[in-house]
Amino acid sequence: MEQYFKILKDRLDKKTEKVSKSNLSEFEKNEQCKMILLEHYRELQSFEETYRFKNEQEEIRYFKHFKPQILSEILYCNKVRKIIHFSQIQCLEISEKHLNYELKKITDFYESHIDFISYMNSEQIFSDETLFLRKNANVSAVPSYLLLREDADQITNGGHLVVKLLLNTKLYKFIQNKLNGEPVSKNGKTIKSDFLWTAPKSALIEVIYALHYKGVINNGSAEIKQLVHGFELFFNVELGDPYRHFTNIKQRKKTTTTFLESLQNSLIQHMNEQDSIP
Repeated sequence: MEQYFKILKDRLDKKTEKVSKSNLSEFEKNEQCKMILLEHYRELQSFEETYRFKNEQEEIRYFKHFKPQILSEILYCNKVRKIIHFSQIQCLEISEKHLNYELKKITDFYESHIDFISYMNSEQIFSDETLFLRKNANVSAVPSYLLLREDADQITNGGHLVVKLLLNTKLYKFIQNKLNGEPVSKNGKTIKSDFLWTAPKSALIEVIYALHYKGVINNGSAEIKQLVHGFELFFNVELGDPYRHFTNIKQRKKTTTTFLESLQNSLIQHMNEQDSIP
C-alpha cells in the first residue's frame, strides 16, 4: 500500500510542478492543478474500494497520513480559486475583508481543535485506533455532510480533521503572503512589474549576493531569502533555491563572479566608447 501511494504521489507532484512552472496565469495554474489532483484522487478512491489493509496499523497510516495529503490539496485549490476571484474585484477593501474572513475561520479551527492539533504535531499515537479506524467511526464526531457522501463507509473520526489541518496550514501562509504585499491580480494574471530577467538565473544570484555582502540594502539587515523574493517579484522570475545556486557559483573553476565582471567590462567599454565620440 505504501509503495502504491508513493508512486501515485510522485506522479502527481511531477505533473503539478510542471504546471506551477508554466507561464499560465495564477488562476489557470490553480485550475489545472485541481484537475490533476481530482484525477489522482479518483484513482486513489478506486484503490481504496478494492484494497484490503493488511492490518489495523496500515489502515491507520492510510487515513492519518496518506489520503489527507491529496484531499487537502483539492480543497486548497478550491479556496485559492475563491480568493483569486475576490482579488480581481477592483476594490482592495473587499479583497482584504475576504482574506481576513478566511483567516478568522482558520483561527477558529485552531482554537476549537487545539488538543487534536497538539496530538498530531507531537506525533502521538495513543488515540490512533479511535481516530483513524473505520470500524470506530462515530456519526456524532463526524460532520453531517461527510455522512451523505458516496464514500461514507470510508470515513474515520479524525481523517477530516487531518485534512482541515493540512489545508489551513497551507492556506494560512498563502493568505499572509497576499496580505503582506504579494502583487494583486488583474484579469486572472498576477501583476508583478513590467521587467523580465532575461539573463541566466545564476547571474541574478551573483548580483543579489554581492548587494547582500556589501550591505547596501536596508543597511545590510535584509536576509538573502528576502532579497531573492523581492528580485523575483520585480523581474518576474523564479530563482528556486538561492543557496544551491550560490554553491554552484563558488565551485566554478575559472572565475566565480563571471556575470559581475561582465557587467563591469560592459560599463567600462560603454564609457570609453562615449568618450571617443567627437
